[in-house]
Amino acid sequence: MSSDRASPSTNESSDSTTGSSLLEVKSLKTQFPTSRGTVTAVDGVDLTVERGEILGLVGESGSGKSVFAQSIMGIVDDPGRIVDGDIQLAGESLLDKSAGDLEALRGGQLSMIFQDPMNSLNPTLTVGEQIAETVRLHQDVGESVSLPAELKRKLLGATKNSEAWRRAIEMLEAVEIPEAESRAGDYPHEFSGGMRQRAMIAMALSCEPDLLIADEPTTALDVTVQAQILDELRDLKDTFDTSILLITHDLAVVSEVCDRVAVMYAGEIVERASARELFSNPQHPYTQGLIASTPRLDAPDDELTPIQGNVPDLIDIPYACHFAPRCPEAERECFEVDPDFREVGEGDHEAACLRRGPEERRL
Repeated sequence: MSSDRASPSTNESSDSTTGSSLLEVKSLKTQFPTSRGTVTAVDGVDLTVERGEILGLVGESGSGKSVFAQSIMGIVDDPGRIVDGDIQLAGESLLDKSAGDLEALRGGQLSMIFQDPMNSLNPTLTVGEQIAETVRLHQDVGESVSLPAELKRKLLGATKNSEAWRRAIEMLEAVEIPEAESRAGDYPHEFSGGMRQRAMIAMALSCEPDLLIADEPTTALDVTVQAQILDELRDLKDTFDTSILLITHDLAVVSEVCDRVAVMYAGEIVERASARELFSNPQHPYTQGLIASTPRLDAPDDELTPIQGNVPDLIDIPYACHFAPRCPEAERECFEVDPDFREVGEGDHEAACLRRGPEERRL
């Protein structure tokens, strides 16, 4: 698929044309030069996140979901770079901002929860101090941020009567850390995996961001803790009036908490719809394959049908529809013609597939 394909409803959607969406990503392309060629990890993605919603971004590992999140945050690993498109948050282009402006945005208007909280938390600082430092950086609490947090701790000790420290306690309580006041003085290694993830959520939400990006927030957690984390994310969205972009490969997670869903494959969005519509009426063959290969609690004896083949190497994909070699419905045109988005169901349900849509538009 090419980066210039357009949805037939683009000109009709007031959210995408008036800038009322909180996040609006347009034709975004992120590439990584390598010795073998250029990896296009994000290939012409168009996506919006509305105010007050949870949008799920799903797809297999290697489909470009995490690079998409890093592109929004402005933290793409070198030598990767955004080569085309735009990212607008509350009507302002993030790509036009300086490194300093982006740093100020991160943690303030824009926050992210990463997959591995143990590697994201500083092992030499208490959990409470790390949250308090985030508050000092992004909220006007009248506390110095000129000294590094580690030096400040050694010289002054934990400023437990400060506004930032009190805010840290409140956030740990908000994510249901038991005995939050005493646990704030613990180090990350003293927390369980689920508690570390809660601490990361507390840190991300400590400045009440407009948009929270959660990249596989329940990975490596047991099922019970996963459910607790998801429930808390849903509740915290309402408490802090924060929109959430939830990135996952787990369709069960998406069906549980998301309002809308976008399906990503090989760097591209191939289907988008409300969560209810997507799961009741999946249209793109890739989405159908994902659902068919996912166990269901209400039908545990159903036979699972895996998607044949693997996600392609993202270097110079030679066929128009990236899913064509794995698709049971693919015909010659699928390899040669870029599929545009077509209305395929209720509401704003769209899929980028030549085999879908009104009869008069099919090949």
